[in-house]
This record gives sequence, C-alpha cells and structure tokens, in this order.
Amino acid sequence: MSVLTKKYKLTNLTIIYVDILLLILSLLIVFLIKDNVENLPTIGVFIISLSIYLCFKVRKNEKLLFLFAIIGFINVSIGLSDGILKGIHVALWQIPLRETVYNVYTAKSIILFLGILNLFITHSWLNNKAISINSNEIERKENPIIAYMGTIAMYAILLLGYDTSALSGGSYVSNSNPLIEYAIVIYVIVWFYSSKNISINILLKIYATLYILYSLSFGDRSAAFLMILLYYLLYFGKRYKLTISKLLLLAIIAISLSNFMAEIRADSNIEISSIINNALQRGMYSDTVSYSYYASITLTATNHLDDTYLPFIEYLKSWIIGGSNSEFSNLANFVKDNHLYNVGGGLYTSYFYFGFGYLGVILGALLLGISIRNVYSHKGSLAIIYQILIPVLSIRWYLYGPTSLYRSIFIVSTILIILCLTFHKLVIKEKRTERYMVNSPKQST
Repeated sequence: MSVLTKKYKLTNLTIIYVDILLLILSLLIVFLIKDNVENLPTIGVFIISLSIYLCFKVRKNEKLLFLFAIIGFINVSIGLSDGILKGIHVALWQIPLRETVYNVYTAKSIILFLGILNLFITHSWLNNKAISINSNEIERKENPIIAYMGTIAMYAILLLGYDTSALSGGSYVSNSNPLIEYAIVIYVIVWFYSSKNISINILLKIYATLYILYSLSFGDRSAAFLMILLYYLLYFGKRYKLTISKLLLLAIIAISLSNFMAEIRADSNIEISSIINNALQRGMYSDTVSYSYYASITLTATNHLDDTYLPFIEYLKSWIIGGSNSEFSNLANFVKDNHLYNVGGGLYTSYFYFGFGYLGVILGALLLGISIRNVYSHKGSLAIIYQILIPVLSIRWYLYGPTSLYRSIFIVSTILIILCLTFHKLVIKEKRTERYMVNSPKQST
C-alpha cells in the first residue's frame, strides 16, 4: 500500500469520525439544551461552525462550493444577527414572537438539518464520484427554434414578473413570483441550445444586464443575485478558479452593497455619509435573511398552534399540480392570512417543520442529501443543467421555501428539458432524412 493511499484512507477515516461527532453534537444541542432564548448565542455559534465546515469540505468542487457558500452566508447571517446578537436590528413588531421558544425551535432546526445533510457530503464521494464540470466542458447543442422561442419567453417574463404596486414601496416585501425562477431556467436552456448562434448569445448577455437592473430597480436583490451567479457560472467560471478566500471577499462586498441598497430603499433622501455609516453598522445583518428567518419562526409556531398535517400535504401536492388555485401553495402567505403575520419567505427547514416538527426537518435533510448525491454524481445533459440551477436558485429555495427546488428545478425544468431534447432529436432526424433523400440516387423508371 502506497503512502498516498494510506494518507487518503487516514484522511477519509478522520473525516468520518468528525462527521459522526458533529451529528452527535447537533442532536445533543437540539434535544438536550433547554428551549430558552438565552441559549440562542450558543446555537448561533454552532450554526456558523457547521456552515463553515461544509464549505471547507466541498472547496474543491466549484458548483458545490457555490451552493454551500450561499447556504453558509445565509446561516452565518442568521447565526450572528439572529442568534448571537438575538435580532438586534429587527423591526419592533417582530420582537414578541422572537422572545418565545418558537425562535429556539427554528434555530435548532437549522442545526439538525446541517448535521444530517453533512453525512451525505462524504470525503470519499467528493473525491471519487462528485462531478465538477465547467461551462466550457459542457457539450452545448444548436437549435435556433428552441433558442429564439426561449428568448421571446424570457423577455416576456421580464415585463410580467413583478407586481409593481407591491415592490415599489420602501418597506421590505418578498417577491415569490415563480416567473422570476422560470426565467432563470429558460435562460440556461436557451444558452444550452445556442452554441454557435451569435445573435442569441448577444441577446442573452443583454437580457442578463436588463434582468439585473430591472430587479435592482424594484429592490429585489436576491433576483439580481441569481442572474449574476448564473452569468458567472456560464461565462466566467472556466476562466477564474473560485476559492474560499475569494468567496469571502465577494461575500463582504455583496453584504455591503446589499445593506447600502437597503438603506437607500428605506430613505432615498438620506445623506450618502449616513447611508454608508448605517450600512457598515449592520455588519453581517441582512434584512432579506432576517425577515425570511422571522417567517420561519411563524411557520414553526403554527405547527404548535394548529394541526398542520393536511395543509402540509396540500402544499406538497402543489409541487406537482401547481398552486395557482391553492391557498397552501405558499405556506408563508397561508400562515400570514390565518395565524401569524409575516412578509413572506421562510427557510427550507421551516417548511418541513411546519408539517412534522423535527421529524419533518430530518425528512427534508434526507430528501435534499439524496437529491444532491444523485445530481452531482452524473454527467448527462439533464444532470449538468441541474448542477447549474441548484446553486443558482439556492438563495430562493433555501431562503424562501423548497418549492423553488422541487417544483421549479426538478419538475418544471425537467419537463422543459425533456420536451427540448425530444424536439431537438426530431429536428436532427428530419434533417438526416432530408439529406438522405437528396443524396440517394434516383430510381430508374
């Protein structure tokens, strides 16, 4: 046995022991530490530690690093601002519910989720089976019909994706319109089917710019971030190798800009020096994350205040049949209308807690872990598009609920991709038939 083999096995065994230890610590914190808001700082520290550890584990796989860096940023913001600092910057109307045990349940849910998910991201899988493909290694196809139809659909969505009356005010509002996500899905498909089409590629770059500017004009920073990340993965990922240090620098810049925009949105007449000072004082606090975390507390509380089994089942049904006519398709809105006020959002974990408490969180972690292992272990066209969409849309499905993952990516995008693949094969078959007819010798009469 070579020295390298021995070293690899020792490293693998050490990480297995560390992962088991972290799971045990997670279970002890969740089930043995008292459900008291005074313990939020301890819980916050562990949330931050687990999140950073996961980022370190996947540091050699760019798309997984993006995924866990985004989840990590959200968790670090929660762990610091809502845990260690106990929501120091939050709106006054949130404080009464934040001082209840439901806040502790919500924070503990994140620890339980991370502890279980971490078991799926094993050292051996990352080194032997996990796929890490750059955009330049993807075998793109050429189909002008799909490309132009998709481009028309994207530009239409850009005009229809925002409720201007809801987003033009100064207060925080969560934009849960799925059209915003579908535009991202279509963008990837159009890019995939326009390998040699110069005009389409120009239109894609123009669209990306318009999408970002349009989102920012409505104060929707999360939607702008989706396109920025997607554009990087498709056009720049092959040129610049991402590292944890670079991600940390980008996170600091992103937080500063986000807080800067939040201050402008709150009061556009304030002096620039005051805006900068207030933005810096926020530190790791993000109003987008904090408001969504508060929505998570309301979802968690509702599980204890009412029977949530049937509403949760109806919510799961909406993944498949759609939710335009169902009050349960957006659980945050359902809770706001029937139980506790929130302004939308809710962490991935809180939706599963809404259904089955900590058992639901465990099931949600298992479902996500299995999905990640399957998607990032394959090289097919479908899997590669998933590998792009999952980290790009992670800020949506982790911060605003799992619908964006299981419906927008695994159902809607799958249907679109299969239809496009089928159509593309038919077009190729038709072209081959035409070429055969032209080149085949005419039969003598």
